[in-house]
Amino acid sequence: MSKSDLAALVTAISIVVVILIVYIGYIVVSFFFMRRFVEKIENIKKTISVLIYQKYEGLDFVAESLIKEGVNNRKLKEFSSGNEFNKYTKITADEFEIDFDASEEAYNFIKGIFQDLKYCDSLDNIKNLMLSIDSINSKYYESIQLYNTYVVGYNYWRNLFFTKWVKKLFKKEEYDSIK
Repeated sequence: MSKSDLAALVTAISIVVVILIVYIGYIVVSFFFMRRFVEKIENIKKTISVLIYQKYEGLDFVAESLIKEGVNNRKLKEFSSGNEFNKYTKITADEFEIDFDASEEAYNFIKGIFQDLKYCDSLDNIKNLMLSIDSINSKYYESIQLYNTYVVGYNYWRNLFFTKWVKKLFKKEEYDSIK
């Protein structure tokens, strides 16, 4: 083997090694960002779960207060006596939309009863609680937007060109956004 052949071989091996190192770095960086987005997704899921619980807790308190004020409504009493939301339970992202829609139905029902009262001025604490429930709704929508943003970021890094096969090998599945 001549010196020029040896130099060409060393150059070719060097190029392959550099390309391999860059590719491995590319994979490591993508896994790093995926992990960061998963941490953010898990944190925001906990936040959303707490917000839904706080909303139900507030709605339960309003329902009980309205009953104490003399509102005699069968559906209101059924909601107040139903203890399914009195204890905090962590819910999954798939359940967020279902639970929030159910809470909105209860909220609209209770708000309708509250607005029909002629003596609303004497119920300032309930008015304030209804305002805090509105604030919880706003925080919920903001949190859902953050969740969806983090999901887009995670899915971007998961689906990077040339590395998708590695993520499939490690069973890194895509996250779905919430509507």
